[in-house]
Amino acid sequence: MITTTKPINELLKEWQEQRLITSLDRHFALQLAQLHQESAPLFTLICALVSQYLSSQHTCLPLKQIDTDNPFKEQISQCRIDLNVEELEDALLQFDAIGSVDDAELKPLIIDKGNLYLQRYFSYETQVAEHLNRLAFAPIDSSLANQAELNDASKLLNQLFPANEQQYDWQKIATATAMTKKLAVITGGPGTGKTTTVTKLLYLLCSRQEMTIRLVAPTGKAAARLSESIKASKLRLADEMSQLGVVGIDKNIAKIPEEAATLHRLLGVIPNSHQFRHHKDNPLRLDLLVVDEASMVDLPMMHKVLSALPEHARLILLGDQDQLASVEAGAVLADICAGLKQVNKRTKQSRWQMHYSQAQAELLSQLTSTSLAEFISPNPKIGDSLCMLMHSHRFQGDAGIGQLATAVNHANLPRIAEVWQSGYQELLWIEHAANTSHGSSSFDNKGLDSLLEQSVEQYGVYLAAMSQGEIDADKIIDSFNQYRILCAMRAGEYGVEGINQSVTTALAARGLIQPEQEFYAGRPIIIQSNDYNLGLFNGDIGLILPDCSSQSGRLMAHFIQADGSLLKVLPARLPSHETCYAMTVHKSQGSEFSHVSLVLPIKPSVAQQQLLTKELVYTAITRAKHHFTCLGSQRVFEQASRSLTQRASGLAQRLWRD
Repeated sequence: MITTTKPINELLKEWQEQRLITSLDRHFALQLAQLHQESAPLFTLICALVSQYLSSQHTCLPLKQIDTDNPFKEQISQCRIDLNVEELEDALLQFDAIGSVDDAELKPLIIDKGNLYLQRYFSYETQVAEHLNRLAFAPIDSSLANQAELNDASKLLNQLFPANEQQYDWQKIATATAMTKKLAVITGGPGTGKTTTVTKLLYLLCSRQEMTIRLVAPTGKAAARLSESIKASKLRLADEMSQLGVVGIDKNIAKIPEEAATLHRLLGVIPNSHQFRHHKDNPLRLDLLVVDEASMVDLPMMHKVLSALPEHARLILLGDQDQLASVEAGAVLADICAGLKQVNKRTKQSRWQMHYSQAQAELLSQLTSTSLAEFISPNPKIGDSLCMLMHSHRFQGDAGIGQLATAVNHANLPRIAEVWQSGYQELLWIEHAANTSHGSSSFDNKGLDSLLEQSVEQYGVYLAAMSQGEIDADKIIDSFNQYRILCAMRAGEYGVEGINQSVTTALAARGLIQPEQEFYAGRPIIIQSNDYNLGLFNGDIGLILPDCSSQSGRLMAHFIQADGSLLKVLPARLPSHETCYAMTVHKSQGSEFSHVSLVLPIKPSVAQQQLLTKELVYTAITRAKHHFTCLGSQRVFEQASRSLTQRASGLAQRLWRD
């Protein structure tokens, strides 16, 4: 069934040495073959492929995606599968360790709809689909069937969302959607008003009934940002409602929660365990759960959240479906929104189109006084629960950052070049410029020098405040968070490790820091592992500063927590961490900075090219509020902008086609 130049065990070792697979992939395949006494090379090969796909954040291995002539993409193939897709599926089902959904006995590997899963991930995917479909099709507010109640709700919506020039007020439609459904997925790019929309929605719901509401996000930083945004939105809403003369404002706005927690804290961490306190047999105590930055939530975590929801609860997911998917396996938000994407076959350009049932379109039309007839679909599936915000309030029509983000998101290379050449003051391109005047063996990147000059200027602000005696740690941290360097990868001169070292050297040369010791005043750090006892989580960022509450002024790590409070930790007690003048684009999700600099490699390797995607560049650009800089080359930037992240998954099919 397969042809190899060497025994499969030897090939696995070679593939590991060539970094085509990991040691985990190899040992998983060998252990499973040994455990089930399978000597067939095909079984071992397929197990290694499944593990490799999971390591690459896919939730399954689509059999049709296997390159049968070169399964592991070697330079010179040493292995070939001598079967077509149908024959391969039939052959795999002959192994005792591989089963189908019709088998009474659970097996380690499952084939379903042409995809091969680890049994655990098959369970995650099918159960997440079942939960989402149940929520999407569950009846929610029977009172809206009453015309008087419907009129009252429509009147309140009109107060919250006054008429404007837009043909469709998607914020208003999204709010009405969440009123009528147990599941509401509100997506959109930066500045489209997701937090404003959910604040007005919570105000509307709180004015109609008593509810226990929880706000959560995947990371501490994202939770802190959500809290800040909700507080600001509540103040704006109170002012708007006061101007309209609405009574009972303060009481209803006060009911809207402000404090957001991480998903881990919501579910209840059990020390030294992968289990949580809340699960299907001990559900959460809430009526409504709002999850922000949902694109960062991986498939296993989404399964845990949905399993812990009580039967009566509503769920609202907020996020940008075009951002990077979760670090772990799956792309849940993208799969949920997949049915809304329409691709022009001629231009290959994509656009989003709402899909509503006739009944839902009519109900939303009555609530919002807007005809949605053009969005009626004969088979909308979960489309009735989705709403995409289209209008950006942060990036107006002529804003360079918004124009660049849109061009990258559409993979429109001519438009990308046009935006960079338009002279926008908020955009700065730094070309990787080699200076080889000292001979061919010398390489001095003037582009990197320019970036370091910028970083010294930007980071010098918070370091100067610290050295001049500023004692308010919150203000120093806020100043530090105005600027950030984002890297596409971790390793290498232009990765996080190399850039952090270069910035440290540049700041030290100017006398702004004294990095002789590991923990020096002003050193930014990013946590790399969870410590539930300290309340620090992977991705949390803090500063090493003198402790002003101590007479000795000893150095402590200072962190702003999700509730806005300041956490101080002795450096010796910190979990795994590293310096954070630069961080990966992945780790920046859920954050915003006034000025962002993106660093791209000069000559990316094959492995690095796989990391350079449209979603990565788009995410980096949209972290910036006022200024965006890119150190790179046109070729690499454009290659990344047309490279689309595709994660193998069956979730979209279970939500939109089954």
